[in-house]
Amino acid sequence: MNCGKRFALLAIVLIPAFGAGCSGRNIHSDLGDDSAVLRRLWTRPAYEYFGDVPNASSHGAEYSNPVLVENTLIVGTRAGLISIYPSLNQQRWVLPIPNGVTGELVVDRGNVYFGGGDGFFYSASVETGRVNWRYELRNPVTSRPTVSGGRVFVTASDDTVYAFDAGTGKWLWHFRRRSSASATIRGASSPLVEGQEVLVGLSDGFLVALSVHDGQLSWERRLHQGTKFTDVDAHPVLESNVLYVPSYDGSLYSLKHPGGDILWRFDAGASKKVELEEQSIYLPSSDGNIYALQKSNAKVVWKFELDGGVPTQLILTEKYVIVGSSFQYLYVIDKTTGKGVYRFNGGHGSGFSGAPVYDRPSRKLYVLSTAGNLYAFSLAAPGRL
Repeated sequence: MNCGKRFALLAIVLIPAFGAGCSGRNIHSDLGDDSAVLRRLWTRPAYEYFGDVPNASSHGAEYSNPVLVENTLIVGTRAGLISIYPSLNQQRWVLPIPNGVTGELVVDRGNVYFGGGDGFFYSASVETGRVNWRYELRNPVTSRPTVSGGRVFVTASDDTVYAFDAGTGKWLWHFRRRSSASATIRGASSPLVEGQEVLVGLSDGFLVALSVHDGQLSWERRLHQGTKFTDVDAHPVLESNVLYVPSYDGSLYSLKHPGGDILWRFDAGASKKVELEEQSIYLPSSDGNIYALQKSNAKVVWKFELDGGVPTQLILTEKYVIVGSSFQYLYVIDKTTGKGVYRFNGGHGSGFSGAPVYDRPSRKLYVLSTAGNLYAFSLAAPGRL
């Protein structure tokens, strides 16, 4: 059993698909942290930004992501929300949240939206860190919210999809059905809004299409045929009327939109969304591999095997695929050949779970480790290698 599935523990005990404790195999011992590829600028434990806030340095894993807003970096942590000036590594403001930030962040029109470990869903000002509104869900939000048309959509850990007025926090509708899954990993699908539909995956293995206006079910497609972890936690990706969405330990599906008719399937699952570029699909699979596939037929172009754990969301640059592992490492992979060119060691048991963020104009990369270390890197210009 590989490390990724071995640590995909039950959400009922609130433990994620996480590689801590897995020794890994050191497959890529030839790779190092070559500064000609990626140069580390600074590292800082996230709890230090909170000063004397109680429990800011308490033990636990980080699952959220940094987001960039102009010259400001906003980061969700197990103590709350941080805003910093990354070029100076200086704090702008902090917003303590009881039991921390449990899911990923999204920013829209000067506001940041996120789920708190206290069971509330929040909107806060990017400028000041003050809470605009909050709504009690009584369940953690482990997905990334989606803002569209003045509404914010989010999936809670109990498979309930909510729609709120993004400005006021007014409840608009919710869609709930009892999940048939007996075991589920930590995570939930980020809704995709397309026209009059909200497309979202559920832990019972279904992709559902809901009405934007009232949350009524329009159609559904089962994406998992097995009996283990049936979760569809990845954000659906749509291009040219084709949907690409995987189930966790099942397959990646290419579906017609609308309707969900299957075009093809590739037998490797994921909990993170695919990335599309020209004729290629890049899949961060829960089997511990990164795949580059042909978009038309899912033929494998190359495969890169992680040393252990499961991958984060991918970052695509001009030349590279950048990905973190829940086990221990951050990798840079040549996008054309699939050959690894860089590996950064975050320390034993200190892998990565939340999505990295890459600022193309400045070529800066920011990522928060599961151990709570916030890293800033600079990517070399394309012509340097």
